[in-house]
Amino acid sequence: MQLVADRFLAHDDGRVFDLVTGDRVVLRLDDAGDAHEQARWSVRCDTLQKLRHRLIAPLMDFGLMGASQRFEAWRCGSPWAGSRAEADRTNDLGSRFLRAVGLTAGTGTSDRVCDGTSGAVILPDAGTGYPTRRDVTEAAALQLDARGMSMIARPAAAALAEVFRSDSGARPHVVALWGPEGSGKSTVAHEVARIARAHGFVPVASRFITSDYAELWDGRHLLIVHDESEAMAMSALLHASLRPSQGHVLIVTASEEPQAFEAIPMDRIDANRLIAAIDPPVSDQRMQQRVRRAAADARGVVGRFIGTIWPDRDIRRPRAAYSSGLPRVAEHLVAFDTPDRLEEPAATSRSMSTWPAPGELAALRRRMDIALKDLQEGRHARGIRQLRQSIGGLARRDDWTSAGRGAVVLASTLLRRGRPREALAAVEQARQFAMRSDTDGTLVGIAILAGEARMDLARLDEAESVLGAAVSAARNGAQPGRAVCARIALARCVFWRGRYADAAAALADLSETAEWPLTLRLRHRLLTARVAVGRAEFSNAMSLVGDAVQLAGADASMRAAARSAAAFVHLAVGDLDAVAREGAAAISAARAARDPLRSIRVRILLAEADRRRGRTSTALACLKRLAKTALPPAIRFRCELIAGLAAAPAEALSMVVGRHVAGSGLGALELLTPLAARDAKLLTASDPSVDHIVAIMHLCQTAEDELAVLKNVCSRVREQLHALGVAFFAAIPRGCDLLVEDGARIDRAIVVRALAAGASIAPHQVEDRLEAAAPVRYGGATIGALCARWAPGSMYDRSRAATVLTVAAAAAAPVVSAAGARRRCEVLPIAFDLRGITPAIGELRLAIERAAAAPFSVLVTGESGSGKELVARAIHRAGPRRERPFCTLNCAALPDDLIEAELFGHARGAFTGAIVDRAGVFEEAHGGTLFLDEVGELSPRAQAKVLRVLQEGELRRVGENTSRRVDVRIVSATNRDLSREVADGRFRLDLLYRLDVIRIAVPPLRDRREDIAVLAEHLWQEATARIGSRAALGVATIAALSRYAWPGNVRELQNVLAALAVRSPKRGVVPPTALPAHFGVAQSPEAWRLDQARRIFEEQFVRAALVRSGGRRARAAAELGVTRQGLTKLMTRLGISDER
Repeated sequence: MQLVADRFLAHDDGRVFDLVTGDRVVLRLDDAGDAHEQARWSVRCDTLQKLRHRLIAPLMDFGLMGASQRFEAWRCGSPWAGSRAEADRTNDLGSRFLRAVGLTAGTGTSDRVCDGTSGAVILPDAGTGYPTRRDVTEAAALQLDARGMSMIARPAAAALAEVFRSDSGARPHVVALWGPEGSGKSTVAHEVARIARAHGFVPVASRFITSDYAELWDGRHLLIVHDESEAMAMSALLHASLRPSQGHVLIVTASEEPQAFEAIPMDRIDANRLIAAIDPPVSDQRMQQRVRRAAADARGVVGRFIGTIWPDRDIRRPRAAYSSGLPRVAEHLVAFDTPDRLEEPAATSRSMSTWPAPGELAALRRRMDIALKDLQEGRHARGIRQLRQSIGGLARRDDWTSAGRGAVVLASTLLRRGRPREALAAVEQARQFAMRSDTDGTLVGIAILAGEARMDLARLDEAESVLGAAVSAARNGAQPGRAVCARIALARCVFWRGRYADAAAALADLSETAEWPLTLRLRHRLLTARVAVGRAEFSNAMSLVGDAVQLAGADASMRAAARSAAAFVHLAVGDLDAVAREGAAAISAARAARDPLRSIRVRILLAEADRRRGRTSTALACLKRLAKTALPPAIRFRCELIAGLAAAPAEALSMVVGRHVAGSGLGALELLTPLAARDAKLLTASDPSVDHIVAIMHLCQTAEDELAVLKNVCSRVREQLHALGVAFFAAIPRGCDLLVEDGARIDRAIVVRALAAGASIAPHQVEDRLEAAAPVRYGGATIGALCARWAPGSMYDRSRAATVLTVAAAAAAPVVSAAGARRRCEVLPIAFDLRGITPAIGELRLAIERAAAAPFSVLVTGESGSGKELVARAIHRAGPRRERPFCTLNCAALPDDLIEAELFGHARGAFTGAIVDRAGVFEEAHGGTLFLDEVGELSPRAQAKVLRVLQEGELRRVGENTSRRVDVRIVSATNRDLSREVADGRFRLDLLYRLDVIRIAVPPLRDRREDIAVLAEHLWQEATARIGSRAALGVATIAALSRYAWPGNVRELQNVLAALAVRSPKRGVVPPTALPAHFGVAQSPEAWRLDQARRIFEEQFVRAALVRSGGRRARAAAELGVTRQGLTKLMTRLGISDER
């Protein structure tokens, strides 16, 4: 067996199964091909995957395998062995459907028919599914049950996909997907499985987690898909977390909303969307009535809709074939017969065999009790040996419960003896025994032991992962005692990572009660004291260890732990005499408790105290003796740090601490060092709220750009809250305006609510989003909001989120006010690139200002080269989206098979070279403006794709099933008459309605000849500046340019002047003879008279002054050296209008 494409299990006999569903699939492998072929293939697979027809095998997944192969996984079985007539009918109907929806039908032979979930299905060959012209005749002739259905984008899928796109950290994610039967939750889970695979996860059904297949994905991130009880779901997560891996994701599908998990509901689909999903669309009136009635009866549940319009098929087939009914879009999990269904390997029989002789099990249990008594009395070597023998004997006799209990005790003992690797092996034994005995209730305790062992091995990422799973399982499994133990262990892990604020928050949520065992209360207080040291709360730490010493009483083990913590606290404050006193008491108690590992920890503290006293040789001698013993890595790193400090000069202590902390990953190692060696880090160890304010205030005072400051604040808040995205918004009269964001996008609905309420909104779930917000108040008014959102199922604590957001909003309020004021005070930019003084250009500027203020689509028309893109940029700069992206796309330059990848982007692995997710131009322009140049050149297929995005405001990347919301303003341009294109059938009328809301016509250059001189002057200066020329255009040359018709408009003028600048000398006046030959047309005799030349010069001179002054006569008159009245008379004589 082997794992193929991170999702499929390939048996040695050639059969391949999907690990998510257990269904058999046909895995087709092929050469990857070049980039162009890969893009075509990816678009084709994307189309086929989103299309569902009961006569065509569903495409479950596709993508790349390495750099040279690609794969397609189709859900079907062996070649069809039933009736030949049924195979021919299936092939004929399936091929007709494909042609009707505008896709190639491939070879069209019946040999490609295979066993499907409800009968014969077509396995599409390599030539099937590429775009072609729709066969309208075939579409009209198809009956309703012969039509297909396009997959409907579900918000739940997009929400779950964010888990894999975010840096989720070491902790697992647990989220439920709930809805009635047929709501599509299984389909969404399968969509998410494909996204998870593309992001490096292995998607697996929960029933396979404890199977022999688990060895295939050891060390990998897992997506666990579960559709049974909640308790079994958490058991699957624990089993996966106990193996060497981290950061798993658990998705539970349920019919009702579970109370134990964060849950995302399946939205009910509008009847019109259900009807629109049928492909090809229904045109027959009676058929339409039937579809509308089915959509109304479905009440938004897609499975009911499909079951109504597509009754089950009556198929004659062989006995050993699929036995389930109609495959539904909403629910894909269909039972297969044994040959084509992946089942969990048969486990060892759990029934007690007859082999053990009477009394054997009782004797083994008594022997284990004797071993436990030896361990309690300090005879560890003999106790561990006898315990191992007892566990082995019980396991061989199938007494898994007793063997598991013994394995847990063995792991705990080995951990206390400083043997974490052996403890992990015992933990794995305990996990297997629990799995065989069906006693999943012990898994939480086993997971806690595994986390403690991994902490001692300094594998903190793995420890945090398994302890996070333990916390979730204990909380959801109603095990309060184990939940407290798990949370204390997780807080200890976070403490050792140096995240003292997070550890303090986790411990603060635990309130000691009388039901807590004495040892648990002591652990809680001692860890709280250590965390207080990390936060520089030394008085609190001293008080806590004092209480702990009193609480320990006469118990030697507890007394050793309390005195050891007291020595640590005294070392942190520099009371070395108290360290020696408490250390001696701790060693004495540890000796009485037969706890040598506790003695070693205390001796390390004493060695550091000796080093600080100047007794370096004594400290090094002690460390040398300790180094000869087999120490766990976490303790060995402490010895190495103290030895490094002893050998380093005083000025290098900080560098030594930093090196050891970075090398070990144990951030709390710094707490063993003097304050002088960690002053820089101690600045971040104070109260988190104060620390947060100080850091933000520092940012606000040191940076010059307000938006850069707010970006840094967002980044800091996002890191502190482990959020998916954080953003600042400014309040404006019409709603809100995005200032900056870090990470994922924030929905504006939460912003509007925060601005309206004027109060902080704690993290809460709205539909499929988990959000929080805090208003930004300044000068007694609400001027904006700071918002955050999290990925579904995040296990990080969010109890401090509202406080953190409120503090950050208050600290950054002056910066938000300054950024908002600057944006409000910005003068709307003049379309300075649209130079000219004619009435036509004035009307164009006015039209741009009006269009910029409106939120609707704009269609810019005009001849090629007339400046349509300049108009689009001017609209963007003058509108409220000017701070957001402006993206352009030349529709005429895109081949039809690449249009989707350019418009919508692609997922990682969609084709060769797609090594990362890539956003398309629609996503790149999110929040801003997208300019579609030459929109009339779009093919009919591309027009349909663009129309869908404009209608629904969402898109799907190539190779992805989840939809993404986009907020884009469309400005399009064309040199064609789109009305005539619509009449000729080359352009969609519905798309024209979407694009042509505001129309702006750019006049050709020949219709505004008075602007030619102004444009020529500007373009000539640009051209000569680039080549270092000081030549000037002569008056006659400008006149010749003005007389030309300019079929290429401004672009032609720019090219002519650039070429002229290169050909002409770099000094002097350029004569008209230097112009190309086609400018030398015959001129009237008057054109060469002196008075005519003088008039032309005066007119151009006055016009240039008016342009430079923005049309202000007083300023232009001052520049020309005449009075305002004189300029007015001059303009009247020269025929210059009063337009700007």
